[in-house]
Amino acid sequence: MKINVIITAGGTSQRYGAENKLFAPCNDSCVVVEAIKPFLTFEQVSKIIVAIHPSYSDELLNALENAHIEDNRIALTQGGLSRTQTVKHGLNAVEDDCDYVIIHDGARPYVTATLINSVIAGALENGVALPLLPLTDSLVCIKFGVDPVDRADYRRVQTPICARTDILLKAYAKCDGEYLDDIAVIQKHAACDVKIIEGDPDNIKITTKEDLHTPLCGIGYDIHRLKAGNGIKLMGTLIPCEFSFVAHSDGDVAVHALMDAILSAIGEKDIGHLFPVDDSRYDDADSLELLQTVLKKATEKGRALKNVSVAIIAERPMLASYIDQMRNNMSKALNIPCERIGITATTNEQVGDLGNSKSIACFATALLL
Repeated sequence: MKINVIITAGGTSQRYGAENKLFAPCNDSCVVVEAIKPFLTFEQVSKIIVAIHPSYSDELLNALENAHIEDNRIALTQGGLSRTQTVKHGLNAVEDDCDYVIIHDGARPYVTATLINSVIAGALENGVALPLLPLTDSLVCIKFGVDPVDRADYRRVQTPICARTDILLKAYAKCDGEYLDDIAVIQKHAACDVKIIEGDPDNIKITTKEDLHTPLCGIGYDIHRLKAGNGIKLMGTLIPCEFSFVAHSDGDVAVHALMDAILSAIGEKDIGHLFPVDDSRYDDADSLELLQTVLKKATEKGRALKNVSVAIIAERPMLASYIDQMRNNMSKALNIPCERIGITATTNEQVGDLGNSKSIACFATALLL
């Protein structure tokens, strides 16, 4: 059995923004390369036809080279002014002895081998296989007002679609209009039974920048020496004790570690660069106020904090009774629910300066979307 794959990449990403979404960073390459890669693992795939806008051909070749992909099965052809025209150009390039054709959106980078195997098996059974997903939101039709419709009768259409080559060639040969997807062309011009395959919720089509917000994770660490005093501050909570921090600011070691975790996640330098120790503006500064500056940097990069985990290492004072207050403080400061904030406290088992109450340290992780 011989299968050809058509990757539709003829669009110019008008809804995405100034740049072409197909070349937006994704995983370890870019969107369109990630859409191609899973098909390279199938031995029965003898040709992968990328139907792309001519002005982006060189950029695609460079992207494939940067991803260290050298496979003579990949061939480029010209995309069209519409999806229908793009698919037609792709079909013109299929091999004469090709048994089945898979059509996949170049803007769906998260397609899996499991889904590909499913549509191939479905096409072998019925001639055409199509992945669909149920709707979760309620639907209304606004053509003649606001009329509720039963969402149970509707499905979301995904790619890849797989079909016998003769079915696709027949359908597109008769097609003289513009269609939004391949199944509409097939049902209009080569009606046949379609095997419905359960789609994959993660197999999204990239339309806006928000669709590419893969999680970012950062880790931070800080440690401060202790001196005789009348209390310390941890996660914005004042804790009465016989110590104070030796620090430039208020010494909130836990917030400092968290700030570094956030900065690390978004690719920024640490708080030592952002709030230099030789800058008098930060003498005795409130760490929660500094935290707002860090959160603003994340927001400017289009990222939002979703989860934090903090581990405080302190021999003394005992912190267990303050954990809930710390979580409440941070929930307000970070604007996330308490259940997304994990704070633990442990001792250093009397080992080293930490274990001898000469310092307090903290590790923190931050997850951003």
